[in-house]
Amino acid sequence: MPEFHYVSSVKGHLVTRFPSLRASTAQYIGAERKGKEIVWDTDVVVAISPQEWARYRREFRRAISDESLVERTEAEYKAYLESHEKAEQKAAEQRKADADAEAKKSQANVEPEPSPASEGASNQSKGKRANR
Repeated sequence: MPEFHYVSSVKGHLVTRFPSLRASTAQYIGAERKGKEIVWDTDVVVAISPQEWARYRREFRRAISDESLVERTEAEYKAYLESHEKAEQKAAEQRKADADAEAKKSQANVEPEPSPASEGASNQSKGKRANR
């Protein structure tokens, strides 16, 4: 059974992830275009399927020999996934804590509704004035 191949980007070297039917724009291995700037994340380990590797083997091998990509191991890929999941979990917890704090803050800023007893008193006084 063919195996996955694992690679990471090298800062300063932009390697296109070959387009799939689902992708309408070019994707890069370990890099992202933000406006006119390109941001590299060389810690990202990308798994390349056996089918994609077979189809674009020449291009991937050239990028590796040009030192635009670094070959990684399955263990490195699993470690990356684990650390990425932990980071995502921590970010989700932080977003929840921020949302809870915002909800408490907005709840504290809401004026309490008048109780029915105080409403009745204010209505009675209005009524008395109207009768005078």
